[in-house]
Amino acid sequence: MHIVFLVGAFGLLLQAQPQPPFKGDTEYKIEMEYSIKPRPVISGSNINLEETEGDKRRRASGGDPLPYLIIYFSFLELSDQEVKFRCTDDLGKTRLSRKAELNKKYKLEIGFTDDVKDRVTPHEFTILLVSGDKKETSRISLSIDEDGTFLVNGMKRGKF
Repeated sequence: MHIVFLVGAFGLLLQAQPQPPFKGDTEYKIEMEYSIKPRPVISGSNINLEETEGDKRRRASGGDPLPYLIIYFSFLELSDQEVKFRCTDDLGKTRLSRKAELNKKYKLEIGFTDDVKDRVTPHEFTILLVSGDKKETSRISLSIDEDGTFLVNGMKRGKF
């Protein structure tokens, strides 16, 4: 029983690690590029027994054009410790990992907004700025709610 308690307490300690603070609003710039793109054509080699003939035609043709979102961000101010950044999504996948440079635009493809709102693709992204010894110094949090509300560091920045 003591071992179970120790394992549980250790797990709580790992979860309670403090997150780095949010980067100040004046220290970065976020731009959105919202365009209309057709879905890519998916190969017809898979068979879905519940798929209707209309669904099959729509899948094979790529469907109607849909809204597609790309986010560009740049750092307007960097501390001496902020030398690199890493952008991860809510599935834990690293989307970008680069040297942090002032006023350089970085491109983050979010994808089709319908897929993001429906949670088919990632909907939360974290940009972590790190020091030379890989210590996390600050972060920027991007998320899209199911209703299409776009949040940066928890603050509403728009709606799709």
